[in-house]
Amino acid sequence: MNEQEQHIDQFLTSSNYHQLSANQQKHAQDILTRFNKQMANDQHLTDTTWTPEAVKAVMVGEFIADPALTNQFGIAVVPVLRAYQEFLKVDNLTEIVKAMEAQRTTMNECRKAHKTWAQLHGEEEAKNSAPVKPAEKPTPKKVVADWNPDKFKDLLANIQKAIVDAPQFNNLELDNVELQYVLQEFLELMVQECGEYPGHWTFSNLQRVLGMMMPLDPHISIKQIHNIVPSAQALFEYMKQNNYIDMEQYKMGLKAIANMQPSEDMLASLNRDERETQLVLSFINSNGIDTDDADVAEAWMGEHKQEVADFMRGLLNPWGEYERKRLLKRQREMQQRQQLANHPQMDPQLKRKKKSLQGIKFSKKARRRIRHR
Repeated sequence: MNEQEQHIDQFLTSSNYHQLSANQQKHAQDILTRFNKQMANDQHLTDTTWTPEAVKAVMVGEFIADPALTNQFGIAVVPVLRAYQEFLKVDNLTEIVKAMEAQRTTMNECRKAHKTWAQLHGEEEAKNSAPVKPAEKPTPKKVVADWNPDKFKDLLANIQKAIVDAPQFNNLELDNVELQYVLQEFLELMVQECGEYPGHWTFSNLQRVLGMMMPLDPHISIKQIHNIVPSAQALFEYMKQNNYIDMEQYKMGLKAIANMQPSEDMLASLNRDERETQLVLSFINSNGIDTDDADVAEAWMGEHKQEVADFMRGLLNPWGEYERKRLLKRQREMQQRQQLANHPQMDPQLKRKKKSLQGIKFSKKARRRIRHR
């Protein structure tokens, strides 16, 4: 173990670490290991000799370009690095912290694009355009491609076992039953509604199922909606490592969920009817309509009723029977209200009000005592 690894281990038991939030603690070791590695490789500096310029450069370099990094990871970077430098009591702490804060927004841009700052601004184009002898690539393991219902059942069974002991599913907030439901629901909806098996996913259908269909599931819990993104990320990692999907599908999956967590959290805060309304508004907004202007949004909906209906019908299709029963219940309630409006005397509440008052019933023994007084 080198000196920097020792520093990280000591930090993870320190008061500086315990003052971090749960999310920051969760990502702390990964952040520090990655950052120290890139600082050593790119800037040739140890963790006690960082400079503001080096910090800014590493924050927007390979450190943040990995497509596996989530929004939660990005949010935790600056607080963790600051706490670590405070723990190390570096002399130029104030300048280091200023550099981190100044580079925070730029770093987040790179994380969302899964690129370094140089890649994002084309500064590596000249390098990439030069003729280079192609490196020999190792032959990748064969990815499962020929799917049928039996193979798909085998996959679901394997995932159910993996949830118990595979490292990808450790440290998730859902218990095994809740997690199994989320993962199975996702995989089955991709096949049932989109006709796409693993290895053949498309970006738009991944977003449609994970970001829109699943939050409308009448049986899914608020806790499970909050955890769709981390559960999917763990599943993508497991499937990549076990050759169910290749690197391209893995990156596509991560890209599909990269900025999804805030919208999932918002949907989880609503009831199911409000979620439907919110998704309709999102659909209208995606067509370039300002949904903050109610008149404009309603006018657009009036002109595109069929498009809106088709969109929602597609999202609600998996729960058609549930929706049918809900519709019948609403129709019965409307009919009852209409009947009461036409015949007020039929209101059962009025009948209860007209019922004569009943006196208190005493037992025979109590009545005898009263008579003998």
